[in-house]
Amino acid sequence: MVQDPDQMGQDATEASEVPNAPLTRRQLVGAAAALGAAGLLAPHQVAAEPVPTAGTFQANRNQDELTTLTIAFYGSPSDLDPQLANDYRSVFPVMAIYEGLLALKGEKTDEYEGRLAESWEANADQSVWTFKLRDGVTFHDGSPCDAEAVRRSFERYVKVGYGSGLDWTRFVPDPSAITAPDPKTVVFDLGRPQPLFEAAIAASYGVYVVNVPVMEEHAVDDDGGRAWAQSNAEGTGTGPYKLAQFEPGDLMILEKNEAWWGGPDEPFFDRVIIRVVPENSTRRQLLEAGEVDIIDALTADDWDALKENPAITVQSSPSTNVQYFYLTVAGPLASAEARQAMVLAFPYQEVIDGVLRGYATQPAGFVAESLNGFNPETFKPVTDLDQARELFAAAGIGEGTTLELALEPGTEHAILAAQLFQANLAELGITLNITEIETSSYIGLLYGETPVEERPNLMYWGWWPSYNDAWSQLNALAGCEMTGAVGGANLGGYCNEQVQELLDAAFAATDEATYMETIGDAQQIVARDDPPAIFFSQPDTTVGHRAEITGIVLNPINVGTYYLHTVRRE
Repeated sequence: MVQDPDQMGQDATEASEVPNAPLTRRQLVGAAAALGAAGLLAPHQVAAEPVPTAGTFQANRNQDELTTLTIAFYGSPSDLDPQLANDYRSVFPVMAIYEGLLALKGEKTDEYEGRLAESWEANADQSVWTFKLRDGVTFHDGSPCDAEAVRRSFERYVKVGYGSGLDWTRFVPDPSAITAPDPKTVVFDLGRPQPLFEAAIAASYGVYVVNVPVMEEHAVDDDGGRAWAQSNAEGTGTGPYKLAQFEPGDLMILEKNEAWWGGPDEPFFDRVIIRVVPENSTRRQLLEAGEVDIIDALTADDWDALKENPAITVQSSPSTNVQYFYLTVAGPLASAEARQAMVLAFPYQEVIDGVLRGYATQPAGFVAESLNGFNPETFKPVTDLDQARELFAAAGIGEGTTLELALEPGTEHAILAAQLFQANLAELGITLNITEIETSSYIGLLYGETPVEERPNLMYWGWWPSYNDAWSQLNALAGCEMTGAVGGANLGGYCNEQVQELLDAAFAATDEATYMETIGDAQQIVARDDPPAIFFSQPDTTVGHRAEITGIVLNPINVGTYYLHTVRRE
């Protein structure tokens, strides 16, 4: 359900071809060092405007400024409808304005804490889940957030939001399964054992409670208030902050919800300002000068330099984001042998060491190691050009073959990785052309109706799951019906019947042993026997902040986001 953070909020530029004459490894590694290697998020850099010095800024700070948190992001939120927002830039403020029933606890991926739910329990076979709501919780307009309000919100989620996708209908195929027997109680009768429902209801995407009557006041053509909610949130949430101002592409201001149930000490900040600053160098200088408190999306060189500054803290955490080059199952890459050859021709260690330089690891397939259901026996390839040559020959791919790779501007680490791959393929007599496509056009290519045979042979992207579950990740990326589907990211028309049978079996599993066996077998096929992609990077989530800022908790599932109510200035 989620797009790679490298892709969101970038400035549009015209499509262009990357120089396609293969470079030497010495040239490429040198370019990576000069670039800084873009450990996680690194759009193009431009010259920075002068900024105030740290001393000048700190001397002028008054009490109001001390209770204002200023964040500089390279990309802007684009959709504030919490039940449809599908990028981490948008979900970041959504997590402050809205709340779900549960949330992941701190950095844990398998422990939960109540948000709107004060307590919860399942029956013996985990087919019925009952949530008791907190007393006195209100929406920002003062109306009560009771059990009926929660029930109506999930009904909207199915009708308007991503609740129509398999990530939710897997558990709740019909909204009639949700009842509100009294004002404090919400019951989900799932019809069969669902041990993973706790993880799904704690997701950071989609499962937020909204004030449906307010949404419906702004509905147009029975859209459930969808168009209005993309850029408005007045009276619709229960969270610790209210939306005060939103200028897409430029600025967002959140103000403290004085009526929040969390108590008088949270949130610490009266106001949160989110500025959009696309230039890496400007964001870094603003942080060093004390003009902003938190930034993200710098290069590896920038992060390494900031670690030497005692006024700055660089905070990194492993993530479940897997980045890859998706392989189109058509033309020269239609056969499993051809795609196996591509996997073995990729220069993994050169990319990890020379380009990503400690800010990422090599994944084993689509599923990150920390996800529930990960198979530790999953094949993790190493570069083997001799075996790749044999597999290309078996697939009928001879010297002189030309392949097309597409990505969008601002993804320097992916461009460098592609150029290293280009050099390897050149040794095998295969030409790889690399083309950058303007962001909106590129996303349209990935998720639009372009036939598989008309797509590039390779497409760069990244994905992480909606909740802590290998099936959620693998089905979205490798399910036969997930090309162009709600919540899907099968970019290359991949369909392996055995993999689909295993995904279906994992979907229907009511015991852990069956689930682990079936989802584990599916991972092995996708990684080794019939690969749909080249899995090359699992990047860390990294943020830089002023040393006096505390309480930023990075969770591997909630990639690129964190809760604002725990953040403080010491």
